[in-house]
Amino acid sequence: MNPEPLSEAKIWFRQAESNYRFLSVAKKSESYDLVCFLSQQVAEEALKAYLFCQGREETSTHAITELCQIASKYDDEFLQLKSQIESLNYFNIVVNHSNPIESGLPSTFFSQADAEKAITTAKEVLDFVKSRLPFNPADNPIAD
Repeated sequence: MNPEPLSEAKIWFRQAESNYRFLSVAKKSESYDLVCFLSQQVAEEALKAYLFCQGREETSTHAITELCQIASKYDDEFLQLKSQIESLNYFNIVVNHSNPIESGLPSTFFSQADAEKAITTAKEVLDFVKSRLPFNPADNPIAD
């Protein structure tokens, strides 16, 4: 394996973990739209880390179900994950696109229940991917 994709994978996974740690802060401040969006980001970053580990260099999509489909070419268990995370794609669309919801304001659209489900799903993706990485994320993943 080219060492460059592995280095890139470590960066992406570290960012996913960093965003995951921030979710509890956003939830406490009742920023449920931010929680939902960042949960999608956690999943996206973790999946991209996995794909970089497989030597993939092109991962420009933000659609995590599409990333799961690509990852399933290397590990078919990603197909099971794909069906569990579809709701996170929706969060990215609602928060990132103009007027995707009737109220027009994502900050008033999402509930605490949405945020809690998003956090749970993000953690599932993080753990699922972490168990398939060829490195230990607990080690310093980025050389200083």
